Amino acid sequence: MSKRKFLIITSLILAVAVFAWTSGDALAQEKGTKDKVVKGKVTTDDVAKYLGKMTPTEQKAAAKRNRQLGLYPGIAGRAAQAPAPGGTR
Repeated sequence: MSKRKFLIITSLILAVAVFAWTSGDALAQEKGTKDKVVKGKVTTDDVAKYLGKMTPTEQKAAAKRNRQLGLYPGIAGRAAQAPAPGGTR
């Protein structure tokens, strides 16, 4: 009886190992497809759209609008704030 239990347990362990080590994505979820995939020449705008990020063209247009509004990139437009008179930190 002891040999039979050992054989069954060993067989189950080997079956689990073979199932876990199968090639491919046997246990993985199916990956969704991205819409609007471009075939042929791929630009940085296409890559950004595919990844769901802001495209360089949109970034340049936003920077141009901000310059027209008088805003500066980064901290260039910030002025040093004077401390409040009589105030404490």
